[in-house]
This record gives sequence, structure tokens and C-alpha cells, in this order.
Amino acid sequence: MGYLVAERLPATYESEATLLVGPVSGDRETLQASGTQARTYAGIAQTATILNRAAREVGMTPSSVESKLDVTASDITRLITIRARDGEAVRAAEIANSTARALTDYANRQGLATPPEGRLTIVERAVPSTNEIGPSKDLILPLAAIAGLLGALGLAAFVDSLSTVVRNEEELSAVASVSVLGSVDGAGGRAPAVDSAPDSGAAAGYRLLAAKIELWNERNVPRSIVVVDARGGRSSVGFAANLAGALSEGGATVALVDNGELGDAARLFGFSEPAESGALVRRGRPVRAGQITLDRFRVKRSRLTILRLRNSSAPLEIETPTEVLRELLEEADVVVVTVPPLERSPNSLVWSRAAEATILVTERDHTRREQIPADVESLRRVGANVIGTVLYTNRGF
Repeated sequence: MGYLVAERLPATYESEATLLVGPVSGDRETLQASGTQARTYAGIAQTATILNRAAREVGMTPSSVESKLDVTASDITRLITIRARDGEAVRAAEIANSTARALTDYANRQGLATPPEGRLTIVERAVPSTNEIGPSKDLILPLAAIAGLLGALGLAAFVDSLSTVVRNEEELSAVASVSVLGSVDGAGGRAPAVDSAPDSGAAAGYRLLAAKIELWNERNVPRSIVVVDARGGRSSVGFAANLAGALSEGGATVALVDNGELGDAARLFGFSEPAESGALVRRGRPVRAGQITLDRFRVKRSRLTILRLRNSSAPLEIETPTEVLRELLEEADVVVVTVPPLERSPNSLVWSRAAEATILVTERDHTRREQIPADVESLRRVGANVIGTVLYTNRGF
């Protein structure tokens, strides 16, 4: 915008006329008097008497002439400089010269009776300039850039102040009535960090989280954990896959139950159909637990087994998740279950009620702060044991 404005502004030209007060040389008293008189003439040059005459000569109004004039007197040289600026070079010179003539005639109107120290002489007449003095693009563009930057920062700060989403652990802690277990990097739905990048900071974050869960209650370490998304979320699968991988690294046999509504945990670990030679994940025999059938996927070189519900949208009886978890825990040390947000499926509440622990996953810059207390209260009303919430910093699927 600054560039467009600078390009559209009319060009400005400046011309100046120079006048000398008093004689070129003389005694000290005369020259001092002339210097004092020069400042007086500079003030007179912008009075109505001078402006009216200059305006008549150039065909303008006195106020217009005054707005284009700049008259200064030197404290050292006794010179008066009359500068005029206008969009036309010729007219700028005419304004300066007309003002100079009017002031000279006014000062010398007494003729020979005018004392030497008060006489005015035009030393240099104004001539039309060929160089523009404005608009100054070198000044306008940087100022416009600075103004744009400040405006953008102000707008960003204003929008940020109106934001209702969770942006950091401090904001999450302020609205959640449960413990904040920490922040984890979801890697944007890619392969679990604990498997694909075991030495990364993201993998270390999940290992720390797994340790916090195992030490949460030494007398009653949770063996069944439900991972539920906060309202509108879709990160439970990626989070649960990383958490299950971190738990299995500690030597535990882990069963990851994937509800299949928000993603596919098996594909996160590299499963594909038909199975490729040397694939890390292979399909196993289905598992029948109570009234539910789960497809089984075994992860090579790992204590992790992935189980996917065949019909995750079917309503569950209240006792069914409890029975499924009991049967799965006969073979596994820990069962991690992913469920969709509470508003997506009533089964999420049923699974949360049956598990020993529930973790609420919030997404940075997505989950709204006012939704978190409501979700925690909904889980607690059905008897779920919400041990904490985590901040997922890189949204998954």
C-alpha cells in the first residue's frame, strides 16, 4: 500500500530565491543592524501585504501561496531564502520570485530615503527545478512497512486475546480440574515416534508419560487405560499408539484396542493388505471377547498387539467392555483403548467407566478451553477415573 500511495502521489518541485539585506560590506554597526532587519523581513514576507500581491501575480489565493512558502533568514550571512514548493516546477519558481519582488518593493518603497542597512537586493532569482523533491519513496516505503508490521502485530495480539483454544500447559492447567500429565508431540499422524524415531525428543516425551502413569499410584498401577479425545479432537489413535509402544518398551505386554473410528493404529505401525514381505505388522487370528470380535495384528520384535473392533459403531452393553478388558488382561499386562470424543459416541463413556484409568487428550490450538471441564465432568458422572489430561502438540489424523 505504501508503494501504491507513493506511486500515485503527485510530484513536488522546489525553487528558491535569495535576497540580501543591507550592503555587501560596511561597518560593524551597519552589518549588525542589517542582520536584525533580515529576521524582520522574513516575518513580513508571510504577512497579508506581501502574500496578496504575490498571489495576484501568479493567479492564486493568498492562503495557497502561504501554504507553499518557506521563508528563512540566516543569522550569519544576512541572506533571506524564499523557498516555494509546487507540483509544477515553473509555478514554484514564479511563487518564489513574486514573493521576492513584493518583499523587495515593500522594503525599498521609500527609495533613496531607505537607510542602507534596510535595503533589500535580489541576489539570485528562482529558476524552475528539473528534480523532484517528493514524494520521498525512500521514506514512505519503510514507514509503510513499519506501520504494516505494527498493525499486523497489533491485530495478531488482539486475535490472540480473543482466542478460546488451549495453547500451552499453563492454560490447560487453569481450566482442567485434573492433573496435566504433560505435552507430547503427535508427529502429525505419522508412524509412532517410539518405533520410527526411538532417539527423538518426541519418543522421550512418551516414555516420560508412561513412567508417570506407572508411578501414578504404586499400590494400584492401572492395567486398563482409556484414551479419549476432547470434544472435536482426533488424536487419540496416534497418542495411544505411542503410549502403548512406550509401555511395551518397559517390558510389559501391551494390547492396543483400536475402535477404528478415527484412524487405524495397525496402519500407523506399517500394516498393509495384502501383507508385504518382511512387514513389521502381520494379521493374526481374530479374538472373541464376550460379544465382541476383534481383529488381531501382531507387531514383530515387540510386546505389542493391536486389536481392532470389527463393529465399533454398534452400541455396547454396560457390562461388555468390562468383560472384554477382563479377558484381554488374562494375556496382556496392560490394555490401552482408544475411543472417539464423547459427543461422537456413547460407547466412549461405557469404555471409560469400565477402565481403571482414563486420559483426556487435548489438542493445542484446536481444543477449546470451555470444553475441557465439561468433558471431565461427563466422564466423572459415569464413574470414570480420569487420572489426567495431556496436551497433544501436533494434530494427528
